[in-house]
Amino acid sequence: MTATPARSSLTDKWPAWLAGLLAVLGLAWYVWQSAAFARTSIPDLDEGAYLYKGLLFATQGHHPFETFGVQTNKAPLAFLIPGTVQAVFGPGLLTGRGLAILFGVLSLVAVWVSARRLGGVWPAALAVWALALSPAVIKIYSSGVTQSSIAFFMAAILALSLGERRPLWQLVLAGFLAGAVIMVRQNMVIVLPLLVLYLWWQHGWKSALWAGVAGAAVLLVFHILYWPYIMQLWTPWMPGGIASLFADYSLPSDGKVMWNPQIDVIGRMLSFFQGVRFHFVAMVGLGLGLLLWPKRRAWIATEHFRAAVFLAVLFAGLLLMHSWASISNDYCVFCFTPYVAFFSNVAILFVAVVWGAFERDAHPWRQVLLVLLVLAVFTGIGFSAFEDIGDGLLTLSVPRIRDGWFQPGFTTLWDVISNKFVLERNTAEKIVSTAAGALVGLAFLLVVLLVKRWKFPRVNFGYSLAVSILVLGLILSPLLAGSAGRPDCVDMDVIAANEQVGRHLAEVIPPGSQIYWNGGLSVAPLLYAPQVRIYLPQINDGYAYRVGGDSQELLKYGLWNDILSAQWKQEADYVIVEAWRYPKMKADLPDSAFVELPRFRVQTSCIEGSDLRIFQRK
Repeated sequence: MTATPARSSLTDKWPAWLAGLLAVLGLAWYVWQSAAFARTSIPDLDEGAYLYKGLLFATQGHHPFETFGVQTNKAPLAFLIPGTVQAVFGPGLLTGRGLAILFGVLSLVAVWVSARRLGGVWPAALAVWALALSPAVIKIYSSGVTQSSIAFFMAAILALSLGERRPLWQLVLAGFLAGAVIMVRQNMVIVLPLLVLYLWWQHGWKSALWAGVAGAAVLLVFHILYWPYIMQLWTPWMPGGIASLFADYSLPSDGKVMWNPQIDVIGRMLSFFQGVRFHFVAMVGLGLGLLLWPKRRAWIATEHFRAAVFLAVLFAGLLLMHSWASISNDYCVFCFTPYVAFFSNVAILFVAVVWGAFERDAHPWRQVLLVLLVLAVFTGIGFSAFEDIGDGLLTLSVPRIRDGWFQPGFTTLWDVISNKFVLERNTAEKIVSTAAGALVGLAFLLVVLLVKRWKFPRVNFGYSLAVSILVLGLILSPLLAGSAGRPDCVDMDVIAANEQVGRHLAEVIPPGSQIYWNGGLSVAPLLYAPQVRIYLPQINDGYAYRVGGDSQELLKYGLWNDILSAQWKQEADYVIVEAWRYPKMKADLPDSAFVELPRFRVQTSCIEGSDLRIFQRK
């Protein structure tokens, strides 16, 4: 199956070395941004937990899924990888975020390799820039969480397996990494079976069998090492009858869960369209590729067709799973964007493969669907960007109107809306921002139609529209990121600040002291004070907290409750409190029982009140 490559004109006009140079510049721009975000981003709960738990596993004798120890709420490699690296290069945010940057760089290289093999040098360069122009995603990849490691594993798996005539050792290694990626995040479980099916289709059953055995061996080893409590990773997904077989090793349902947010439909839609906005090329590119799916004769080769099918199914499957885990549930609705960051490079590769073969004579019904998709994207982006642009739109000056007649002078759009309707300002921001997105979408459709008729009358409107929105979205990705793509602390080195705070803790708290931690969501400062002992369930803060329940049963699985909290306050040698949290805890720290050590005014972030207050039991 052969055809003249649609992208040959671009390759003929511009030399291949220029595409290579463009890719290198994209990689350099990515590294610069990633380093800047690593220095300025505020540590969150997940980052502190991954790094600190990993350090405990690597250096303090703890191990995953131990009872009455560290809660292992993710697959073991999520903690063991950063823990081992810290054991070698030293604990701290610098090591964790340096590892994240390395994973990000390697994932870009692997994406380039795959895109170049299947799409050519120019689609490969654009694939690099699709990531380099996404500051909101780079910010996620620059933190010591699992997004960057998963992105690297996914990119490496695809680089090793996509295309024809791949060496057997590469396919086996791809299977091995597919097993490993599940042991980083259990929600990537479909990667291995889908990879095996693709390898069977493209490379034959023997290659698929060897790759499947390699991946299964990884899973088997980890399940043997941590049996039986590792099954708590899977029991939430099991049917009730099967899950009951592992009830003795699953998280208890005792006590009332404190973290239980109630998000309405509007909030869930907001989360989804934020994902579309921040992962524009991946999310919109998948929709465009499916709507303009090429005819079989348009594919350069059979292996390109098979790769595109595999990438589309893999991304769609992972997207559905992670949409259910975030948007469809209450636990973490706004985790959708960071969840998509695990596998967004899959869809970027899909676009690189399909781009040159896009259907150029789209049926009218396909064109109608493309128009609806474009309008939905623009409207949804406007809606999801209300926090960035809504207030500005409401302050726009508009003519004064009374009884249908223009009056002298101007007023603000907010005054007009608030006089006509009983709306909260937040709701008004969403409405005007959504309307602005829809209007821009209509204007975009009109411009594309006029330019097409004026300059490219023979080009199909659907094809023109798809190329236009994808190119525009790629170029404007930094703008689409809005505030999510900006540094948290512009004038502060967060890594250095946490190092100072942690070293201060190490200096003033004697080795072996037991501390009660209320020093913030992230335990990152404790990375620099390994000699202190924290009550381990407090690593996950309120997310592991229950009201009531059997204290010993909760403690067995790394959870805590109000009873344990009161007990620990009574026995801890030191209590560490974030300054802004102190007023709520003041009653638990009477002068008769505690003395406060001299204040160390260095803050862990640019958030006011993030410095730590240390209280020693008398």
